[in-house]
Amino acid sequence: MSRVPGPDPVTPPRLVVLVGKGGVGRSTMAASLGLVASRRGRRTLVVEVAAGPVVPGMFGVAGRGYLPVSVAPNLWTHCVGWEDALREYGLMKLKVRALYRLVFENPLVRRLLPAIPGIAEILVFGKIAYSVTDGLPGLGHLDTVILDAPATGHGVSLLTAPSVVASTVAAGPLAEDAQRLRALLLDRVNTRFHIVTTPEEMPVAESEELYEILGVSQGFPFGPILVNQVRGKGLRPAQRDELGLAARSVHRTDAACAVVSGALFMADRAEVQRVHIQRLRNRVPLPLIELPDIGGGRTPRERIEILADHLDARLWREGR
Repeated sequence: MSRVPGPDPVTPPRLVVLVGKGGVGRSTMAASLGLVASRRGRRTLVVEVAAGPVVPGMFGVAGRGYLPVSVAPNLWTHCVGWEDALREYGLMKLKVRALYRLVFENPLVRRLLPAIPGIAEILVFGKIAYSVTDGLPGLGHLDTVILDAPATGHGVSLLTAPSVVASTVAAGPLAEDAQRLRALLLDRVNTRFHIVTTPEEMPVAESEELYEILGVSQGFPFGPILVNQVRGKGLRPAQRDELGLAARSVHRTDAACAVVSGALFMADRAEVQRVHIQRLRNRVPLPLIELPDIGGGRTPRERIEILADHLDARLWREGR
């Protein structure tokens, strides 16, 4: 498959965070970005924060949950939950396994920890940040970590937890961890956020909210918005008129009517998409990368490869 040409690439960030409404193709985008980074020789990890892994299946590989799996050359993926992060954080901080069991496997402590605002999120994001700075056991150093953050509400809680904890815990190891995690999220050299959306009313509205919360209020560094599933540019007025005449022709057949009606319907959808994309341009001061609506019976791996080609031509080629 030929690659789409583009300017000379720049080095991808150490941490890439994808945020957006559920159902906009965030996991597919994470997998595609993982391919882009790995093609450039970066040892890359895609991290899902979910009940179970999705990305490995897109590559035709069985997921192993918290244990990383290789899905392509230079590309691994795993799934992080708060229970796994708690176990690793506890062993890391307390050093001694017996002491860990005494503290973190105590039923009272296990009930209490998730109830403390920001604690579960700090544990999860702390594990992800550790992958960025220190790598993973068995894999070693990683060049790029791509975080497929949870959908809007949970994603905001995860990413703002360091600020919440830093503002409520005055001192101690937890406060230090929160400040360190906050610094990583604000690092404009090594970290880049991307909103993933589709050109529809609700995803666009949530994209505006996400930018206000994470970009304006939190000050996180954002790159281009990734607009997924964009159809063609639609029909020119003259073309629409010609199709309208064809639809009203006395010589039309049922098959011809179906084709004309389908073309008009697709043109209408494309026009609605343009309206939503323009709204996004007007309200969010970030560049947009439009990505095609890829269907046609392709496999998930084929869709990822095509999206990776488009992303490789335009992303991480602009100076930061």
